[in-house]
Amino acid sequence: MARTRNGGSAGCSIPHVPSTVSACRTHAVTHVVQPSSQQSPHQTYSTLMKRKRSKRQHTRKGAYSTTSIKTLPRDSLVEVVATVAAHSFVDLHTIKLCCKDFLDAAEDNYVWQRVSLDMFPLIQWFPNSKETSFLNRCRECGNIESLYREGLQKFFDYPNGKINNGLEILKVAAEKGHNKAKYVYGMISLCSENDEVRKQGLEYMHFLRKLKCVVSCRKKVKQLLKSVWKNNVVLVRNSRPLCNVNSTCKGWRVKKDRWVLLDDDDDDGDMSLCEYCRWDHEMESFYRLFNI
Repeated sequence: MARTRNGGSAGCSIPHVPSTVSACRTHAVTHVVQPSSQQSPHQTYSTLMKRKRSKRQHTRKGAYSTTSIKTLPRDSLVEVVATVAAHSFVDLHTIKLCCKDFLDAAEDNYVWQRVSLDMFPLIQWFPNSKETSFLNRCRECGNIESLYREGLQKFFDYPNGKINNGLEILKVAAEKGHNKAKYVYGMISLCSENDEVRKQGLEYMHFLRKLKCVVSCRKKVKQLLKSVWKNNVVLVRNSRPLCNVNSTCKGWRVKKDRWVLLDDDDDDGDMSLCEYCRWDHEMESFYRLFNI
């Protein structure tokens, strides 16, 4: 008959306790688990050890998490925060509340250059001091989205004589890698009567098509321009299509009356098809944004 821990006899034996557990018994005395009438000594022992393991794991995880952030160099912290900021302004606000390290990194100019402005309308009809201060800081730090918006506003600020200046700002934002600026500048260039300017516009649009983001850029531009009064004098429909082939081209012109590009996955990636027809179709969509 095996002996229990309190010296009595029992019908079941207690399994061998490892030495590491024995070493913890003295500490465990202050946290004795009183066995209920429905628990065997073995179950009581298992309950105690589960609690100790859970506490030990929680402590290790907490210590590891704090140590890992503290050991990151500042450049890495700034890159993490900038990536979050580029995705969402709301997420930036959230990560700043996580710890002081992220809060300090969020003040780096690089973060302000990349922070997303998607939740802010193009024109602040009733701006408050916090929004104005935030947007001014973005502009001062060279935020590309802010630059793109400034170009849009000046381009459509007719007849105040800022059309060319707005177009130049859009070009700078496009050259810095802003895809929506590439789309707007590229499409405005395709509306030109100047063949050289149209060629430059084609280069931007071809680049966006390879990235499969033409349709998504158009939708975002449409959403942003909802609050803008669009004067039809600024943009004029180009009477010359890019594709001047009288007969049916390979692919695009055959389908032009029977399909709609709902997203970028619908955009045919076969570059052997008539590229000019593809952009003639896109120009029709662009004209509709401005009621031309």
